[in-house]
Amino acid sequence: MTRRFLRHLAIGFLLLVPAASAAAQAGQFDLNKTKTVLTGLIEKAVKEGVPSVSIALVRGDSIVWKAAFGYSNVRMKVPATTETYYSTGSTFKAATATAIMQLVEQNKVAVDGPVNRYLGDIQVQDRLQVEKPVTIRHILSHWSGLTAGAVTKPLWGRELPNNLETMVGKLYSVRAPEAKWEYNNFAYGMAGLIVQKVSGVEYEKYMYENILKPLGVKTEHPLYPTPEMVELMALPYNQGSATKPPVAVEQVHFDVYPAGDLWLTAEEMARFLGAHLNGGVFQGKRIASEASIKLTHEAQFGGTYAFGWSVKKDEKSGHTIINHTGGIPGMSSYMLGDVDAKVGVYFMSNSGAPLSIGDAALQLLRGEDYAPPAEKKSIAVDTKVLDKYVGTYVLDAGVSVKIAREGQGIVAITGDQTTGTPLLAETPTKFFIKGTPYTVTFDSDAAGAITQLVIDADGQKQIAKRKQVRCPRRSGVAA
Repeated sequence: MTRRFLRHLAIGFLLLVPAASAAAQAGQFDLNKTKTVLTGLIEKAVKEGVPSVSIALVRGDSIVWKAAFGYSNVRMKVPATTETYYSTGSTFKAATATAIMQLVEQNKVAVDGPVNRYLGDIQVQDRLQVEKPVTIRHILSHWSGLTAGAVTKPLWGRELPNNLETMVGKLYSVRAPEAKWEYNNFAYGMAGLIVQKVSGVEYEKYMYENILKPLGVKTEHPLYPTPEMVELMALPYNQGSATKPPVAVEQVHFDVYPAGDLWLTAEEMARFLGAHLNGGVFQGKRIASEASIKLTHEAQFGGTYAFGWSVKKDEKSGHTIINHTGGIPGMSSYMLGDVDAKVGVYFMSNSGAPLSIGDAALQLLRGEDYAPPAEKKSIAVDTKVLDKYVGTYVLDAGVSVKIAREGQGIVAITGDQTTGTPLLAETPTKFFIKGTPYTVTFDSDAAGAITQLVIDADGQKQIAKRKQVRCPRRSGVAA
């Protein structure tokens, strides 16, 4: 669903899509300069309330730099290190898609094969009786038309989430495949189940043995962390500010773990990114054919999403830029690469680090001069206008976005979160989130009543309809 925006609304939901950066003419790479600039940007983010950031840079088939900043445990002042574990969030979708491509190469799965062919007794329900079946291509590119969403459970709630079979067995078509792009975590849960059923190997074991281990990843249990891993995990927080410390939030887990509920280090995920920047091979170890990797980078059905990646062609250089964000409550991640220049960056945080760090890293890795982007200026909006926006809006996937007043402005609160993300006014109807390319625009009907908000996450638009509440004596009152 909101592929890239929801992390910055602190949504309790696996994230989606990213923002690709521009590629200019490559110059001479300077590692010391790169370290200096990125260290400055990350330390600034930490001073502004980000608890910690762990980062790793890929150039060719090497990890040229890895570093960590801030605290994995703020109260106890435990320093984050390059060995600290964070949630991958939705950045791991690309790994699940790569596993599917391995099975395609083995002729065990067909990209355009119906998903029900591979699910055995667990079948997706076609309630629309459309002629076009849901295929592997549809679920990997978010064009399946199936019910969407994700379920989060408190880690200490003593309530287990659904297993994959139960979750997939409840899925059904709400529209025909290819009718609409809609980010779908459930679909990636299904992809993980297909990996498991077709390979005959439990998902975590398959992913480690066939994707992670060949790339030099040492973490054998990213899905079911060991006690030793737990000692190295960052705790989740809502971002603080220059004057307020980060606030600890509840630890959760998801029932759609193949969509991105795994724990790894930034370097380990950077190794996976490296394989995608080098045609399926990293440091001499191949995990997929060059043709398979190329297919995972091809946007589907006229959109900008491929198989586990958001993809753009840079206007200046023609380079292919692949990227994905990830997030669960109190955690965020970002994976960004220039396929043609074979450079990329992966970083993780236990709140929400600015995506601009990734853009800066990519420029520096290509040998370009880094120039900080001009900061957007916000305007003041009449409080009576802001009051009109207050209410609850619901995305197609069922996730709610609550708009509330805070001080002289408004904030967005997603899902079951308790704190909001400030929305800064660009115009009286269009707002932006500081440090991101994401905007929120409020639409009204002919009578001037607010009917919906539109989230624009770097060209991927999501509409949230305003929820109406019916009162005993009055109907049609907005929530």
